[in-house]
Amino acid sequence: MALLGTATLALSSCGVFGSSVTRDATLASFDSGTVLTLEPKFQAYYAADPNTADFYLSDLPAEAFADNADLSRFSGSLVHVHMFLAPKAGATPIAFSANSVTVRHLIIAEGQMGQYSGGGFLLPSGTAGDSTFGGRLKDATMRLTARTPGFVDRLGACEFESGLAVPKDVSRAKRMALLLERAGELMVIKTRPKILGKDQDEAVPETPVEEKPVEPTVVPAPGAEAKKNSAAPAKEPPKP
Repeated sequence: MALLGTATLALSSCGVFGSSVTRDATLASFDSGTVLTLEPKFQAYYAADPNTADFYLSDLPAEAFADNADLSRFSGSLVHVHMFLAPKAGATPIAFSANSVTVRHLIIAEGQMGQYSGGGFLLPSGTAGDSTFGGRLKDATMRLTARTPGFVDRLGACEFESGLAVPKDVSRAKRMALLLERAGELMVIKTRPKILGKDQDEAVPETPVEEKPVEPTVVPAPGAEAKKNSAAPAKEPPKP
């Protein structure tokens, strides 16, 4: 049974916390004022290229990351931040109103699960591929996109922010990604993206334009036109 890290290993000794790692992340509701704070026990990232990096943060216990672990036994969060563009001055927008990352925040509570998803802008510190990489992420707009039937949405529309400083660890990051995939399969209720302020389930579908039927074209048999002309009575010449 593979674990993210042994449960008895002191967190300070495995390099999870320190001055150069992420301290916390928050998911704050726009309407209710509810704030969920994540103080990560485990975090890791890997980079495919200088423009692409995947960050994972979690306060779940190590046992939750074991193969085939019963996720309903645990409570906590797992965050995945996917950077798809490293901003460059003069070439791309550099503002927190722009988009350079997608965010997924999985919450597990009392056997139920919900996932908030959205996007935002990461102002990077360092370069993807460094031993520690991250930056400032704020004002990432989020909403509930998947859940189990008993999950209660206490946040509604919300925003995610964090100062990321995440150590590079490919094997740990991929182990954390597996848990997110497993949870995704268990959250059977999916919320579709909004269209014109409505969910797709509520949106009225467009009415197709009714097309007039096309009259079939009849091709006369060979010689039929000549026979028709010969059978028609000859017209009298007009009188002067």
